[in-house]
Amino acid sequence: MATVLSLLLVVLLSHAPSAFPATTTAATTGFRVAITRTHSPNSFTFKERFHRAVQRSRRRREVLKLANYSRHDVEAVFKWGDSEYLIELAVGTPMQPITAILDTGSDLIWTQCTPCIRCLPQPSPYYKPSTSSTYSVLPCSSPSCSGVGHRCNQKACQYDTSYGDNTETRGFLATETLTFGRKRVPGLTFGCGIWNNGTLSGSTGIVGLGRGTLSLPSQLHPRRFSYCLTPYNSSSTGHLFLGSKAKLGRRHRGGHVQTTPMLPSPSAVPFNTYYYLPIQGISLGRTLLPIPKTAFQIKKDGNGGMIIDSGTLLTIVDPAAFHVIVKKILSLVHLPVATSTDELLCFSWTPGLHRLPEMPDMVFHFDGADMVVPKDKYMISDPEEGLCLAIMSGEGTSILGNYMQQDMHILYDLKANSLSFADARCDQL
Repeated sequence: MATVLSLLLVVLLSHAPSAFPATTTAATTGFRVAITRTHSPNSFTFKERFHRAVQRSRRRREVLKLANYSRHDVEAVFKWGDSEYLIELAVGTPMQPITAILDTGSDLIWTQCTPCIRCLPQPSPYYKPSTSSTYSVLPCSSPSCSGVGHRCNQKACQYDTSYGDNTETRGFLATETLTFGRKRVPGLTFGCGIWNNGTLSGSTGIVGLGRGTLSLPSQLHPRRFSYCLTPYNSSSTGHLFLGSKAKLGRRHRGGHVQTTPMLPSPSAVPFNTYYYLPIQGISLGRTLLPIPKTAFQIKKDGNGGMIIDSGTLLTIVDPAAFHVIVKKILSLVHLPVATSTDELLCFSWTPGLHRLPEMPDMVFHFDGADMVVPKDKYMISDPEEGLCLAIMSGEGTSILGNYMQQDMHILYDLKANSLSFADARCDQL
């Protein structure tokens, strides 16, 4: 493998206009990019889709837990491809289109490229650095090289990243011009993946939005960024906003903008990737649930607490919090229980025989802000097969998943270190 990579490096360098350029600071006044979502095949039933979502969310949580102990294990790109949100952009000069998974739980920006030892199927041609006049491989001496698991190959920075579902990408860190809509940004560090294994859910790679040095926000240095995710069962388009375009304006449904500070990552978390939120408790209707305070405490080893993540479908909470939530849900829902385990809760529901219950809003109480989650964002329903709680149990770090973030404009203020949110029609922003 090392010999093959060395030969490919020679090819990549031979076509690059400058092998080891100085790093370019990418400044931007602001832009927006459309967000779409992947969908599982229609042949999957509701029950199959839900249990696949459980498996993806469970694996995501496991990898987040593992990430506290290994600098090479990062978040999973999940196999069944119906919980990821995608953005379209272009790489290189002339521009070559790519479609990447949007992920606030990881940092590296990468795409599959040629010449390729092993590449996964994707909907568009593989990126060809040999045809781009703005592509340059980075040396190991580059500060960017320390932002990812890496090794040196003929003094070039070779990255090696493995994901929790056994997806892997290996290749070379390089600088390149990325284009978002009409906005061209030169000198961004990204991964040119020439050995890739696993699955990419119909995309070409990943755009990381985490807090680490190689993420898109960290490289662009915007004061803020935001996104608005369209509903799970919708084919409409949401948007990612960066810089001056990221703001919460008048177009939000009901209520007012809520703002909470983001907590610093524990020192045990590699690369400072995750966005931790100061959760104080959870209410269902007017009832503050008796969840132990220890359920959301951040531990010295990096586990515990709650992060917000665009790449996890279901919300995951500590078992102590889950059991309290389930007890309250069972007192409100008078339907036959289909699944009730230490991890999941589902009810049977037959149209014409059962009526969907009236259920109050769920409220996540953060420091200085309340996130109101209506029934259709914490319960997943299908008229033929059932009603399931969109919350699962898992030890370790709790995760506010993207199902609860639907039709909510969420703003990350990186200068103020705060998170703001408001209800919105994401397809109308």
